[in-house]
Amino acid sequence: MAERKKKTASLGCLFWIAIILLFIVLFFLKRNTIATVLENTGALDLLFGSKTTLVSQNDGKPSADAPVNRVTAPESTGTKPPVNTEPSATVGDGSAGDEPKTDAAKPSAPETAKPPTTESATPQTAPADTTKAPSAATAAEKPAAQTAPPAAATAEKPAPTRQATLFFVQIDSDGNVVRKQVTRDVPKTDSPMTEALKTLFAGPSAAEAKKGLRTLVPEGTKLLSATVKDGVASLNLSGEFQFNQFGIEGYIGQLAQVVFTATAFPTVNSVQFLIEGQRREYLGAEGVWIGTPLSRDKF
Repeated sequence: MAERKKKTASLGCLFWIAIILLFIVLFFLKRNTIATVLENTGALDLLFGSKTTLVSQNDGKPSADAPVNRVTAPESTGTKPPVNTEPSATVGDGSAGDEPKTDAAKPSAPETAKPPTTESATPQTAPADTTKAPSAATAAEKPAAQTAPPAAATAEKPAPTRQATLFFVQIDSDGNVVRKQVTRDVPKTDSPMTEALKTLFAGPSAAEAKKGLRTLVPEGTKLLSATVKDGVASLNLSGEFQFNQFGIEGYIGQLAQVVFTATAFPTVNSVQFLIEGQRREYLGAEGVWIGTPLSRDKF
């Protein structure tokens, strides 16, 4: 009776040992599938309290029907990282005729809710943004010609000028009218005599007026046109030119200012005066002769 119980106990032990060996064999045969299921369902978090990834090896080569997983201990950050619910892509063993399998060939596992996570104690470094504008230090390294245009290129070039000889008058202590020659910068144009006469009719500058210079040309006089032929400059002046408040001395003075300014040009020897396009014999009520061209020797 004792031997029978002993044999029964031995058979029972052998039975359980066989069952255990069977489970072990099945585990090693299906360990990849079991690892995937445990990882997808979050059972590893319940068993070990942290995310654990199992490692499966097939004689040193990755299995053709299961992902390669490695057991890695999570970093101790004080919080549980979220469970990766997406299965890894499977890789073939590289043998002839064996094509690598991808996740697209398998039905995706149901997505499980990820546990809430907090900010990790170790901040992650964001990738550098290659589309950002260059920093100030980078801009400083560039040549000055690229960062800012030269001041000379941006500034407007001053208009070209030329020197013109003008004649004004000055009243001395005895009341005599004395001609005074001045040199003035005027805009450079294709009609230098016209530009010089317009400047003369505008009167002396502030600096020239401080020196006692003045003009006897009636205010408002305008040069309507000017032509030069055979050394004679025909000047067509507005009607204001024929009225001078200083009498005969004023008329002679204004005519001399115009004649001396015009004949300062080498192509002009004398001046023929026209009033509003008409030739007049006399200027003003005093009757100063202007019927023929006037040269410098007339004054």
